[in-house]
Amino acid sequence: MHNKLESYDKATKELMLLAMDYEVPQIGKFSLEKMVFLLRESFKYKLTYKKVFGEVLENNCDPATGFCLVSSYYIYEKTGGDKIWTLMKNPLHWWLQHKVYYGPFDITYTQFDTPFPYYTGLPEQRIYTDKEFLKIVKEKAFLLGQQAGLE
Repeated sequence: MHNKLESYDKATKELMLLAMDYEVPQIGKFSLEKMVFLLRESFKYKLTYKKVFGEVLENNCDPATGFCLVSSYYIYEKTGGDKIWTLMKNPLHWWLQHKVYYGPFDITYTQFDTPFPYYTGLPEQRIYTDKEFLKIVKEKAFLLGQQAGLE
């Protein structure tokens, strides 16, 4: 378990470095880099998953498991939304794609044992067309932000 946590923390540092390279507006008091750190730290606590989703996640999975949509949407909304990002999805996963830098920005990628096939992704259109879907995502993203100390 200790090696898994070290690997997780190393991935968090790499994501923070990547976040520093992205040009996103700082809306509010947290930079993208700080958001990444606080969100990923909050994933480590089972209580975060319970507060956001109302259930307990299995013990031996990566801390980021299950947070892909809500964490991506949180960052999307707090750093410029559609002007900066495209929220991407495939049937199993969600992530962000910067509109200038293109490649995936996925703070939950550590939940996968092998590289994720981002090329299979499409823009998530329901955030524009499905009010009920958007309401649920916003509520859960806000709860995640609270648990991470961002709200």
